[in-house]
Amino acid sequence: MRLTYPLLLLVIIGLFAGTVLVGRNALTAPSMAPENGPVRMIRFVLSNDGLYPRRLQVDQGRVNIAVEDKTAASAGLVIESIIDNQRTRVSQISRRDERRGRALIRLTPGKYLVSDASQPSHTAELIVNP
Repeated sequence: MRLTYPLLLLVIIGLFAGTVLVGRNALTAPSMAPENGPVRMIRFVLSNDGLYPRRLQVDQGRVNIAVEDKTAASAGLVIESIIDNQRTRVSQISRRDERRGRALIRLTPGKYLVSDASQPSHTAELIVNP
């Protein structure tokens, strides 16, 4: 009977610790879970005479958008979705250093307008296919 009490105590402590650890993982797992699927890479170049490429097509999903600022004066890129001639801002990508910036975003099918934040007339069309 002497061995039963310490063994019972260890089982209770183990169950309690297991419950706490499983509960903690259940709370943090969704935010830390990696998303499945490929990441598409897009690179835009800002120059004094425009934004290049002017038109681009990608499949829906996660997209890593990189910007290279040849002007060294831009505030970055603005990405807006276009639905029924209405624009809705999706993201803004700012430079991280003197000339480059990037962002990982999820894009759904549709048309997007990509523009230079400092020169809105410099635009590109981004088509996201289903």
